[in-house]
Amino acid sequence: MLGVSAVTFFMLGIMVGNLTSSQGSNSTAAAATSGYVEDARISGVVTTRSDGRDVADAGSVVILLPRAVAPEKRHAPGLIMPSTFVALDNPAIEAIHNAGGAVVRADSDGQFDVLVDQGREFRLLVLSKSRPSRGRRMEQQQSKVLETWFAPSEKLVRDNDFQWKNVNAASDKVDVGVVAFQ
Repeated sequence: MLGVSAVTFFMLGIMVGNLTSSQGSNSTAAAATSGYVEDARISGVVTTRSDGRDVADAGSVVILLPRAVAPEKRHAPGLIMPSTFVALDNPAIEAIHNAGGAVVRADSDGQFDVLVDQGREFRLLVLSKSRPSRGRRMEQQQSKVLETWFAPSEKLVRDNDFQWKNVNAASDKVDVGVVAFQ
């Protein structure tokens, strides 16, 4: 009796293991293949003017908001602002990522590089780390986009200068060039 139940559980374990592993490896391979084919790499450099020359604006925050997508709820912008940025366990970053966008910081050379879904359009918002706000206000359309994602949206641009661009991720590599804060 003990031998029969051991063989039965052994066979059951093999069947469940085969079903689980073949399904898992197929879905992982499919995800890896589709992710590779559908990713677009968006890159650029953020600079600011200091002592008459352009220097890297390290720590600037780069936000890619997908067009025609709205999150389930708006988030407080405090955790993605340059002075208070939190990379991990950040619900605002997670919501943007889940919608197909991205939030990254410029590295010590001012460079940023991020993967997003290819074939989509994005709004690129760059918040300078070292350049304070010049009192420039966002255009009404830009403000409406931010209000969809953040509450209060004006807090994002209140303390730091910003740049706004439309980016089309039509190819696998998109270089937005230099985002210069003059």
